[in-house]
Amino acid sequence: MSTIEEFIRSEIEGKVLRLVREIEELYEEIIEEWSTHMSIPKPAVAVTLEEVDECVSNVPCVRDVDPYCRSITGQYLPETQLILLNYRSTLDVLLHLFLHHVYALQIGPEKYRQITSAENVRLPWSLRPTEIRILYMAKRLYGTLVNQRAGKTWTDHIKTRIRELDSTVQKISNTVRNYALTTMPNVHMRQIAYKAYRRESRE
Repeated sequence: MSTIEEFIRSEIEGKVLRLVREIEELYEEIIEEWSTHMSIPKPAVAVTLEEVDECVSNVPCVRDVDPYCRSITGQYLPETQLILLNYRSTLDVLLHLFLHHVYALQIGPEKYRQITSAENVRLPWSLRPTEIRILYMAKRLYGTLVNQRAGKTWTDHIKTRIRELDSTVQKISNTVRNYALTTMPNVHMRQIAYKAYRRESRE
């Protein structure tokens, strides 16, 4: 096995993806408890290192005009009943997205898709009736669902793994960037990549 294959297996698959799966499983435990409490089918959970939020991706100006959607670092995907979370998401974000699932079950998945699709096209995040309803539901249910057990899971287990993942990703990213710089066959492209890397490091 080549050195690069060993690196991928040990560092990315053995460390990064292991931590992602562990964070995912911990979020799933919380979601399962909430779903049992509310007697509803639980949604699936997927954790990603990619940036994800409730801003409309094909309207770049929305992030500046209506920045509230950026604070929801995840999305609820009704087609698959999936909560997609950035690994740094908080319990508040998890609750918000879980309540999207609850609301979708209340009014029916098809009606939920129709309503939210229309709202997403016509309205900024802060004026979408669905988001306002979810905010109200979160305020009403917060004390019940975000209990001591969920808080302890977040504080003692999830936050620890987030810190470990941050550190691991930083080290691996530096290694991969250096590797990429030294293996680019085109000298000009290597110089451009190096300048971009230096600029990013200073920001």
